[in-house]
Amino acid sequence: MRRAEEVKLWPSLKTGRRDSPNIVTVEEVEIDLNEPCTILGGLNGAGKSRILRALADGLGDTGLLLNVHALCEQVLAVLRSRDDFGEMKDEFGTLGPDTKCRNDIERAVGREYDFVDWYALEIESSDATGAGLFSSSGGELLLPYFDVQYRKVRYSSREMGLGEFSVHLLFWILEQHRDESGLTLILDEPDAYLPPVGSSALLTRLLRVCRDRGWRLVVASHASTMIADALAHDAFVLLRVDDSGRTVAIHSRNDASVGDLLLGKPVVRRVLFVEDESAFVLTRTLVEQLGQRTLRETSIVWGDGSGYMSELQAHFPKPPEPAISFAYVFDGDKRSEISASRDRRWPVLFLPTDMDPDELFKSLRSNCADLAQRLRVPEVELQRRMDLLEGENPHDWVNELGDVYERQRVLRTLAELWVDQNQSLAVKFTDDLRKVL
Repeated sequence: MRRAEEVKLWPSLKTGRRDSPNIVTVEEVEIDLNEPCTILGGLNGAGKSRILRALADGLGDTGLLLNVHALCEQVLAVLRSRDDFGEMKDEFGTLGPDTKCRNDIERAVGREYDFVDWYALEIESSDATGAGLFSSSGGELLLPYFDVQYRKVRYSSREMGLGEFSVHLLFWILEQHRDESGLTLILDEPDAYLPPVGSSALLTRLLRVCRDRGWRLVVASHASTMIADALAHDAFVLLRVDDSGRTVAIHSRNDASVGDLLLGKPVVRRVLFVEDESAFVLTRTLVEQLGQRTLRETSIVWGDGSGYMSELQAHFPKPPEPAISFAYVFDGDKRSEISASRDRRWPVLFLPTDMDPDELFKSLRSNCADLAQRLRVPEVELQRRMDLLEGENPHDWVNELGDVYERQRVLRTLAELWVDQNQSLAVKFTDDLRKVL
């Protein structure tokens, strides 16, 4: 699967889902099986594994529950109990993988193999404690065995690291079920042995498999990258234990910040360049209207005027598939001076109105009562201060007020008051920001 197809995968899944929900309630946790993918997360003890087991029990033959961590331990214990499996494979033909499946494995593992051969070895039940999942139609037990070569080094399942082995094992099992329809694939931490980049690649590949086979996917994971992907597409459900000991669920569709409990500092997804500190505070307050997660994923850079932004606009290229988005947010009074960016350059936005932020802030002097309440200072005192500053230009007016009542506090208060009192203009700016980013 090419990168361009990966980018379109989530939207294609959403397009293909049924409009009417198919809610399954598991211990008061609701899971919509008409959603193509649901990622469950939560702190240890929140009940993720228990909910998955109960879901699988309720679905019966239409649910396939795989605890990859436990399966790896079981299969490797058998593989390492004898040293003749390498010879046994010569008695059996290879089971694949085919080109598409091999590509999925290589992408998740992060290796381009010279060759990959899979086998299913028939063994006695006495040699396969805990491996009864892989039963053949004749009643024998089938043991997965993998033989690969990477950069001219050949090795088997026995020598694989846990991350590599877990990916092969997972896709080997999925291939045994490839002809089944209507399955809900239920996975308990399939990425436990993988690095973050592997977790994201694994989820993408699993989504591709489920899309192609018409399956649904429910995954429990601790991986920040997998949770972040799910949050970005309204597919995350946080499980937590309430004060009464019940496991309750919160869907990211209802609370965009629900993943903050499990994620560290969010990855920066966008950078906004602004002219100065006043523009920084106003822009930050406007971006906050889009939600706390959007704010935490946005870095706002300010300098000394618009000159550096014009230079960047002229020379800073925009690649076809950027990992981070950029935009130039000029003050409103620059509308007649700054032109739109040329092709393959990052977009230009303007702060609301035709004034610069300091002018907007000074215009709030007529709202002395509101301003005094937010600054927690006596209205009479604030009015007297502003009377003394009446003749100052807006930039100096803001600076002088900041010197008296602490600069950052004043800037935040002025920005929040202006946004609260100019919601229609604030919404227009955030709509424009969504469009360009």
